[in-house]
Amino acid sequence: MTFGVSGLLYRSNVLMYDHQTESLWLQVKRQAVTGPMTGTKLKVLPSSVTTWRKWKKKYPQTRVLSFDTGFNRDYSRDPYDDYYRRSGGFFSSFFSAGPGEKEKEMVAGIVIGGSSKAYPVDLLRKKGKLTDDFGGRKIIIDFDEETDLLSVRDSDGTEIPHVVAYWFVWKGINPD
Repeated sequence: MTFGVSGLLYRSNVLMYDHQTESLWLQVKRQAVTGPMTGTKLKVLPSSVTTWRKWKKKYPQTRVLSFDTGFNRDYSRDPYDDYYRRSGGFFSSFFSAGPGEKEKEMVAGIVIGGSSKAYPVDLLRKKGKLTDDFGGRKIIIDFDEETDLLSVRDSDGTEIPHVVAYWFVWKGINPD
């Protein structure tokens, strides 16, 4: 499927759409919420939020798309830089404090058996490894400082899908 940005938000989470059926997909839930694909889940692929320096060190053969896009834009400037620096989200007054004190704190969220839990990414970064009992399973979360790669698995080694998001986004979709 080919996805695009719908321009719509649901509980502060961007809704994507697929070009094939025009169904809307909720990123944090990884599933279609309207249209012919409603209820269909997406497979979670590993990803990381990292710096260009760390990525280039790990993957030196990486090539970057050309800045020659046909659009007059300064690609060296992040258009969301001010948003990242502000502590509050767009709808700040609707959300309570999260795992830390900041609603825009990055968390790694997991769902097991219908229950959800979020772990502050800064805490995981500091600890490197964290274990927890959740959803009847022993959870092991590893953070690789060299690559910023986060992995979540149970004691049997089974990978547990996770989403890294702002706390207020995770809480908006998983209020309990």
